Amino acid sequence: MFQGKPRTAAWIGIGLYTGLTLFFLFVGFNRSSALPETGLRYHLVFDGIPLRFPGRGYANLWVFNLGNYLAFVPFGLLIPLLIRCRFLPFLAVFLTAITGVELIQMVTYLGAFDINDIVINTLGATVGYGAQRLIRRDRTTPRGLLKLLSSGALLTLAVYSAVSGLNYYLDHGRGEIKALDQLPLEQGEVRWESTLNGFTAAQEPIEPALNLYSRDNPRNHEFSLRLDGQFKELSGNVTVPDDVIYGASSGSSRVIISTDGEEVYSIDMNIVPGENQALSFRVPLEGKQELKIAVFNDAADPRTNAVFWDVTLIEANAGQKLAARIHRLLGGG
Repeated sequence: MFQGKPRTAAWIGIGLYTGLTLFFLFVGFNRSSALPETGLRYHLVFDGIPLRFPGRGYANLWVFNLGNYLAFVPFGLLIPLLIRCRFLPFLAVFLTAITGVELIQMVTYLGAFDINDIVINTLGATVGYGAQRLIRRDRTTPRGLLKLLSSGALLTLAVYSAVSGLNYYLDHGRGEIKALDQLPLEQGEVRWESTLNGFTAAQEPIEPALNLYSRDNPRNHEFSLRLDGQFKELSGNVTVPDDVIYGASSGSSRVIISTDGEEVYSIDMNIVPGENQALSFRVPLEGKQELKIAVFNDAADPRTNAVFWDVTLIEANAGQKLAARIHRLLGGG
């Protein structure tokens, strides 16, 4: 515990730092520009701790989230040296205070109430508290303060690296790759070619390697699969073969891919020679429960015009599956 003049200096320092933090929370980052907006802004679904390694894009968001973490480490580091308190009472008071700040931001239209901000702010304060507990003796001496700052820096870096590494695993990790024709359907029927014969599209040869959507399917057709949050991505290729185009006078073929009842990918292909280049698609599926694929054709040729090939699902890894379950339990849909 600080005593005497060091204690007074620490109180002044933490007071000034609190004022600076509140300034940025309520005034900084041009928050007053949001005042004319109507309606309360809030986000009540926990999406995970938003700490990530720096990368391409979203630089401002990365800096903002890192600042939300680092800015609250000093509170956990210094307050226990001014007020004797155990971890749980400290955590309860901090959560009450930061929740109050978030509510004030919302009702004054100077920000939004965000459960994720509360989590990352609390993580910062918890890391600071843990860092000061690692130094047991002479914490208020010059040498002890140096140890305290070193402990805080090392633990802050360690937690940041651990959380960012976990998020990298959740964002970029993947499990097995499964061909779409190997999975059971929930609704509808679909035929796949038993022999993967090649064809041409815009005079370019196509050689399917995994599967090929059969032309024996109805010209207007849809089917669905149950995902149960087990898959990360759908990918494949689609086109209208040359031989169908040459046998049709006019028309178009449309493909629509939906997840959980929401359209996420669609393409319209004219039945015109030279305009039927092969197209690749990638559809994110994180946490999705159902996948539906629909094909609609209005060309004169009675066969299904658009065909798919090498359509695969990338399975989520164990961490992504667990995160999807937790997200659903916490009300994320």
